[in-house]
Amino acid sequence: MEKLRFAVLGAGAGGQSMAAILAHQGHSVRLYDIDADKINRLNELGKIVVTGSIEATGSPDLITTDIEAAVEDVNVIMVVTTTDAHKDIANKIASHLKDGQIIVLNPGHVGGAMEVAYTIRKIRGYMPNVVIGETNDLMYACRVSKPGFPFHSGVKKRIGVATLPARNVDKLLNVVSPVFPCLIPAKNVLETGFVGTGAMLHPIPSFMNVIRLDNNQPYDYYMEGITPSIARLVTKADEERLAVCKALGLNVPSLLETLQNMYNLAHEDLYELLQHNKAYVGVKSPGGLNHRFMVEDVTCGLVPLASVGQELGIATPIMNAFIEIASVVSMRDFRQEGRTAEKLGLAGKTVEQIYESIS
Repeated sequence: MEKLRFAVLGAGAGGQSMAAILAHQGHSVRLYDIDADKINRLNELGKIVVTGSIEATGSPDLITTDIEAAVEDVNVIMVVTTTDAHKDIANKIASHLKDGQIIVLNPGHVGGAMEVAYTIRKIRGYMPNVVIGETNDLMYACRVSKPGFPFHSGVKKRIGVATLPARNVDKLLNVVSPVFPCLIPAKNVLETGFVGTGAMLHPIPSFMNVIRLDNNQPYDYYMEGITPSIARLVTKADEERLAVCKALGLNVPSLLETLQNMYNLAHEDLYELLQHNKAYVGVKSPGGLNHRFMVEDVTCGLVPLASVGQELGIATPIMNAFIEIASVVSMRDFRQEGRTAEKLGLAGKTVEQIYESIS
């Protein structure tokens, strides 16, 4: 296997895991995060130890808060931040990018590669020799209780990856598939982004349980936090997601079908399926309004789905309601912060023009 130079941007559980595993394999790795305290702690340790289903110990060549130093002359930039940080990352790296570099968002969520490409293009113009890609999920199932010691519960066997434009996916896979054999080509970034169901399962139940959050009452997220009524709201929002996807020419499974296939369950009612899903027992509830369920899945899930739906003439009243609820409860403007059709470069485009722009 050819040894590559990687920048891993984001030192959460996924980023620390990726950096350690890549370094363990002999690749050159630079790890970046905006959190100076975390970076200082990792530098003090000098190594990252991964345990669980994967065991690896690796020492990145550089652990830094200097993003320019992190991305300089690397082959591959793996972005493993929360997806609501993608635009900020794109702004920071745009002026430092060089031809031949590959950027992979892990994952892209709804419109990640489009937002990053649009942001970079406003700063540098079109860069045809920089490959921008996104996965449809984080390849690692992992968590971290303290810096430097991520725990792995598994590696996903098949992760879809697409590029913008779609024709560049072979360029990306030729370089990274020997390192990440779980990556398989998807048709385009609509397929990797708009088929995800996190924006259905996360923000709606979280905001419906905000009284518990206000009263500092932790609860079992799925078993206690999703009632039959909340499950009906989630199902209705998912119907809106499916309508947006249909308007985009995407034939995607419903949230219920996705969970049935993923967990080998046959229940036809979402509430009953969730209650019988042993994998969801014990999942912790959000600990604050900045939790990714209540920020990332609104800015990078509900907002782009509703905004693109509006462009295509698809009504999304449940999504719109929870965007407004989230904004009031969190005291921030999620429509302003989120990935709108305009920020994705899709405003005013027909479906045919959208496909022309991503092919």
